[in-house]
Amino acid sequence: MNKKILKKFASAIALTTTLILTSCYSVFNGGTGGLIVDAESTSTPKAGIANVDIYAFTDCELRDANYNAWIEGTVFVPANCYYGHTTTNANGNFTISNLVWKSTDPDFGKDADYATIFLLFYHENYGLTKGQTVITSDSTSDTVYAELTSVRKTTALNINIYDVSNSALTSENVLVKISVPQTTDTISTAAPKVYEQIISGSGTINISYPRWKNAQDKIENIETKPEISISYTQSADTIFWKACANADNDTHNYAFFDDNFSIKKTINNSVYTISLYGKSTRLSIPTVNGTYGSPTSTASDGVIISMKAKDASENFAIDCGETSTFAQNVGTNGTQIHGSFSGLGSGYYITDTAYTGKYTNIEVQFYADGNAIGSTRTLRSDTASYNISL
Repeated sequence: MNKKILKKFASAIALTTTLILTSCYSVFNGGTGGLIVDAESTSTPKAGIANVDIYAFTDCELRDANYNAWIEGTVFVPANCYYGHTTTNANGNFTISNLVWKSTDPDFGKDADYATIFLLFYHENYGLTKGQTVITSDSTSDTVYAELTSVRKTTALNINIYDVSNSALTSENVLVKISVPQTTDTISTAAPKVYEQIISGSGTINISYPRWKNAQDKIENIETKPEISISYTQSADTIFWKACANADNDTHNYAFFDDNFSIKKTINNSVYTISLYGKSTRLSIPTVNGTYGSPTSTASDGVIISMKAKDASENFAIDCGETSTFAQNVGTNGTQIHGSFSGLGSGYYITDTAYTGKYTNIEVQFYADGNAIGSTRTLRSDTASYNISL
């Protein structure tokens, strides 16, 4: 065998040996855990943050590539290249128990090794933050502690919904919709976030929005004061309660809002109270009792008394019931009042979507055996009953 062949053979053996040696590696696994807290918490210890997504990478470049790809104001969705994921519990604690890595040159031989794990912490209100820790094979230890600073602000809106007819909180179920702007100087096209909640009387809606408009505002701690838009309507198949003014408009009345209304409020605190107002479009007709004709004459008894209210066309076309007159005993000596009647209007309603006061006036006409009697009468919708002589 000549020298050239020997040299080639020796080189091949050396290369093969090198490939064998370099291709040998050991596989290890371990875990990590820890606590994620609010950097601005004033409690001791600081309050933990729930629902923080923790992503673990064994490759720093992959972690950084995911971090750099994230766009502020969007939901973070990592590429499918991370090796572990979990979410913090209600107290901000988390554990990732099975992270796997391989090493061609373990520090402790094939028996043990340690590795640097590169982390990303994501929460809608805190944005995306980097972190890292060192883990040891075959163990899980609480080695991570991170303080996150909120990049969004949450305001509790305490909503009170009043009925202007009695100035009390309404008992109606009302669907409240709140549109909250999400734009900043760098996120100029973000759509508003809309919050919806059914409230009867009082309720709280927590809204969230970007904390600062730009980097300079963050440095100077000039927090955003968003102008929100509020609309609300009765939550029912048939609407008979609608939003209205509270005499705080130019005409100082309680007129109904149109169907496309919205109320603007500038939010400037972490707790903000908002009062909303409405009133019924379906109004009870007062109960009418009274007497007809001569109270001393039996001829006044047995007469059919009916009542009708005006409709939107100014016609007396809204039926308010009918009843028959009767003799009513008074006291214990046998005295009677003839021509008595009761219960007209009870259980009847009118619909009025145009009245501008706290109540509406209901114009009614009375009839005796089908014939109109006397002049029309005006009843107030906020009065429970009337006693009328016809």
